[in-house]
Amino acid sequence: MLSIPNSKQNHRQNIKQVPEGYLLVEESSSYHSKLIMSLAVSCGRAFLTIGIFAQFVLILQRSQMLNLFFARLVVVLIAMGGLIWLYNWAKLVYASIDKILISLNFLPSELIFNNYPLSLGEEASVLFRRRLRSGKIIKTAGTVNAKVICEEEAISGKNDNPTITTEKVLTMSLPEVLVPAYESAIEVIFKLKIPQTAPPSFDATHNQIRWILEVSLDFQMLKESSKFYFQVQPQIISTN
Repeated sequence: MLSIPNSKQNHRQNIKQVPEGYLLVEESSSYHSKLIMSLAVSCGRAFLTIGIFAQFVLILQRSQMLNLFFARLVVVLIAMGGLIWLYNWAKLVYASIDKILISLNFLPSELIFNNYPLSLGEEASVLFRRRLRSGKIIKTAGTVNAKVICEEEAISGKNDNPTITTEKVLTMSLPEVLVPAYESAIEVIFKLKIPQTAPPSFDATHNQIRWILEVSLDFQMLKESSKFYFQVQPQIISTN
């Protein structure tokens, strides 16, 4: 099993040789964690807002301000605003739960290289695949977009308070691909051309150069992005 250079931000993925080529599987737990965290934050904000509103009404009652027309009007307006906010919050929660349930129908994204590691100046075929669990199908057509990114990360400053700077060295967009409906998997073959003049992968204590293939799915039931970190080595010059 080959290990892709690791950055200080824990961008590490392992690649395994299979009959089809070299397989790289995206870790999907991070996506689910983000959705669950977003859902938890939304619930916490909702309870906090309800608590503040209840406390405000209690203060008005104690100060006997509710007998005043203006105070009643303020309470009514706040209540209406609260109901609108609660409705929008409920829609957000429903959408987050729906995304989690839909995402669980899919297996993790896969990337299969016909050759690995890649070299500067090399052309390679890469298969992106996102399979559904048994018995599931994609009922609508959708599009798949991808781009190749080369980025450099530099770490400066003291060890206890480092400054991390990330800069994109190169971005190459790949042609959009249409995937038909009623498929049991999303499968797209990309043709990669690594520029000969680009920098190879590099990993040192205070400097890293990373190569990334970012794939975006745009389907009615699934809108996600996957990132794959792969290795690019210097151009191999034949001595023959």
